[in-house]
Amino acid sequence: MPSESNWLLLISYDGTNYNGWQVQPNQPTIEGTLENALLRLTGQVVKVHGSGRTDAGVHGLNQTASFSVVSEFSPEKWHIALNGVLPDDLVVKHVQQVPSDFHARHSSVGKRYRYLVCNLPYRSPFSRNKSWWVRKSLNLEAIREASSYLMGKHDFSAFRAAACSSPNPNKDLREILCDVKPWLHANLCFELEADSFLQHMVRIMVGTLVQVGTGKLKPEQMKGILESRDRTQAGLTAPAHGLYALAVRYPEDRIEWPDELMDS
Repeated sequence: MPSESNWLLLISYDGTNYNGWQVQPNQPTIEGTLENALLRLTGQVVKVHGSGRTDAGVHGLNQTASFSVVSEFSPEKWHIALNGVLPDDLVVKHVQQVPSDFHARHSSVGKRYRYLVCNLPYRSPFSRNKSWWVRKSLNLEAIREASSYLMGKHDFSAFRAAACSSPNPNKDLREILCDVKPWLHANLCFELEADSFLQHMVRIMVGTLVQVGTGKLKPEQMKGILESRDRTQAGLTAPAHGLYALAVRYPEDRIEWPDELMDS
């Protein structure tokens, strides 16, 4: 009789046709699709734990999920079997066995997100559902100056959704970048890394920074917005479809991904 084992998945998905991560009745979700695949393969009802709950339309480049199941499957068999039953817009990149106390979300020590902006005077037919189209030319120097006020450990209540239930608004924003990238779906790329994020935190930050870039807000106003701890003082919430879960950090002694898997 096989014993229960704990597994970690590295997954990539196009979130366009999913109503977010968390299981919802009669709605396609990432969590629900993974759990249905495991039920089909094992005949067992398996609970999948994601590293975070992404909203509808948000994409995953290197998202993680863990689950425990009674099975004799090897990592290689899991990899082949899961990709054999999952839809084309959800792919398992890597599977590895982890200790029984490992949890995709609770064991993480950091997360990194990417946000793509298509800053052109015309809408690109290829960027629909993959980036946020901003017609007005953006001032990158102003955006970068404003970003500097957000770095470090702060109470980020001004950048959380009204419905956010996190008991602790204090986060450590370790890095925030804004660079020009000549990609198919966008030409402006934001990347943010922190110990963890509040609900909609990345999208509100990007939305506010874009308003700095258009001249609606001044860079130095970011300091006052942050210190206000008031959501109404910050800018708009950027659309979900420009956001990508880029990486989940774990202690090096617990998880080490093969380098070739961590593409950007």
